[in-house]
Amino acid sequence: MRVYIETYGCAANQGDASIMQGILVEKGHQIVSDVGQADAIILNTCTVIDTTQQRMINRIKKLMREGKTLIVAGCMASSQAEIVKKIAKDAILLPPRSVVYVDDALKGRDGFSESSKAGIPRAIKIKLNIPIADGCLYNCSYCITKIARGNLTSYPADLLVADIKKAVKEGCKEIRLTAQDTASYGRDIGRSLPELINMVANIEGEFRVRVGMMHPLSAYNILDDLLDSFNNKKVYKFLHLPLQSASPKILRKMRRGYTFEHFMEIIEAFRKKFADITIATDVIVAFPGEEKEDFEHTLNALLEIEPDVINITRFSPRPGTDSWKMKRMPTQIAKERSRILSSIAQEIAYKRNRKLIGKKVNALFLEEYKNWKVGKTDSYKSVFSKNASIGDFMKV
Repeated sequence: MRVYIETYGCAANQGDASIMQGILVEKGHQIVSDVGQADAIILNTCTVIDTTQQRMINRIKKLMREGKTLIVAGCMASSQAEIVKKIAKDAILLPPRSVVYVDDALKGRDGFSESSKAGIPRAIKIKLNIPIADGCLYNCSYCITKIARGNLTSYPADLLVADIKKAVKEGCKEIRLTAQDTASYGRDIGRSLPELINMVANIEGEFRVRVGMMHPLSAYNILDDLLDSFNNKKVYKFLHLPLQSASPKILRKMRRGYTFEHFMEIIEAFRKKFADITIATDVIVAFPGEEKEDFEHTLNALLEIEPDVINITRFSPRPGTDSWKMKRMPTQIAKERSRILSSIAQEIAYKRNRKLIGKKVNALFLEEYKNWKVGKTDSYKSVFSKNASIGDFMKV
């Protein structure tokens, strides 16, 4: 069967897509790049905010008109199944924890159990997202992903390492360890993220490891071991640590479980050990109850931290979460606060990136943009070269 796969959302979703593709190819199916060539369509959905959900709904409606077998995978398949079935009653639902049953879904089966995502086929590319766990230990008041992916389930370290060894042997140059909270990895199976990082970094071969998003409380609890595990040339000096807010009141309403002081301790420790580390963070503006003083807490925190990357999202109420019932901020205030932070984010990024001018840096080239090859430095900064080839490690 010819199958078209369309994926939206986070690195975990991208990792699930590579698993589905790998399984389907092993089962004798053909992956096609054009929906018009396909016998069946897989839409791997995201529903993290309302605008994304609406985009998914519109896409499902359009794909249904193709008159082909439609499998709806991703977070909508688990957290909003009733919405999907209302607009596409014949669609087959494949929740995130059941993607290994994609071949059964193509045969018309519905209603799947959960299964590990380690030790199974996956499509090997030069960059590969490896889901190391599904679900989360926390219950943030705004997060629909917890509803979609459930409680923490870590995958066996030995199977993950075997998968990565195979990928590296087949030409993969960048391994991305992904999860809703990578720092929680192993807490349910007697393992830890630093232990896994060390195991992966010890695999023979020339490749790099990017460690995905961490919940600050989880990272704080393993900080010393985490710092040690990053001290390996194969591990990008890149830390994705969502702040969300610096206001004590808003952090409590969000049920984040940490303080700004916890967050700063992590940042300072990483910058002390790795001076050139790239810090990425996420911020939600206009969370219910965010007064001017709360917003200024966050604004001043960002000016103090100077993250290299700031992902800004206006609060989006999600059904089934506790924040769904909270009184929302006026749209105009949300837009203005988002505009202010976006402007500051650009200024900080410009300031920090200028520090690279005139420096010689090592980079791994993985992508092509127009006539340029795009590489990532050891600190996961993007650089461009016309002399590099895809897969090259070069000093530029």
